Amino acid sequence: MFRHSPSRRLRRELLLEQNQSSRKKPKKLRNKALNFLARFFFLRQLGKLFRASILVSMIFVVMAFFVFFAVFSPYFHLKKISIVRDNPNLDVQQIERSLEGIYGQNLLFLSDSVIREKLFADFPEFRSVEVVENWPSEIELRIVVSPPRFNLLNTETANFSVVSEDGVVLQEEPNEDLPTIKVFQYEKPIQVRQKFLTKRELDKIITAELFLKEETDLPLHATHLLYVAHELHLISRQEMEIWIDLSLPVEDQLRKLLFSRDQIGLSSRNFEHIDLRIPKQIFWKWK
Repeated sequence: MFRHSPSRRLRRELLLEQNQSSRKKPKKLRNKALNFLARFFFLRQLGKLFRASILVSMIFVVMAFFVFFAVFSPYFHLKKISIVRDNPNLDVQQIERSLEGIYGQNLLFLSDSVIREKLFADFPEFRSVEVVENWPSEIELRIVVSPPRFNLLNTETANFSVVSEDGVVLQEEPNEDLPTIKVFQYEKPIQVRQKFLTKRELDKIITAELFLKEETDLPLHATHLLYVAHELHLISRQEMEIWIDLSLPVEDQLRKLLFSRDQIGLSSRNFEHIDLRIPKQIFWKWK
């Protein structure tokens, strides 16, 4: 039987150990390299986080400074109110006195709705108010006033007024180009900025006048308003009075003139009055 010599076996074991050690060395070097790269990338990410935190801190400091400046500095306090008007009769000084309480307020926290509510309460003739902020310390008011529609002659007090399209008494002198309504049953003087009529009532008066002019052959000589009775009397030829109830649709009442034209002799007879106030009925009195 053939046997290996001891020297040969020792050489073989030595070769095996050398091969194993040569294989282990690359693994150790690779692991060291990976660990170094991991620490390197961690340091890079840590640096990025540090720079980001500094940037966020700077932004926060700037914002905090601006808020502190805006709140406690008089830089944004309201110092001037400019008024743009569409009506030369608009009293600018009265508007400024109405808004005295908002001078000195911080424009950042001043609500436009508060300004509009105050002006609409003090000046009901205003149809619209636009608030334009001119930073840092001025606002501009663009005001539109309801247009005038009728002169009012209060027969009880013998004073004239002008009422707007929205039924509010304006701070204007009577205008000869406007039609006139004679007011009865109102014993007090009619005041400026008084809501004398609702817009709905005013529209009914306009509708009644137009209907009489356009749908019948009757001329319109005058318009009388009985304030307490809530009635409208249209004065036509020979002082004939046409009585209308303002609490009811006026067109329905006036159509009865057309339906009964021949029956009552509307075109040929003279009347003291024609009463249209009772639904589906008509009453008249000839002269």
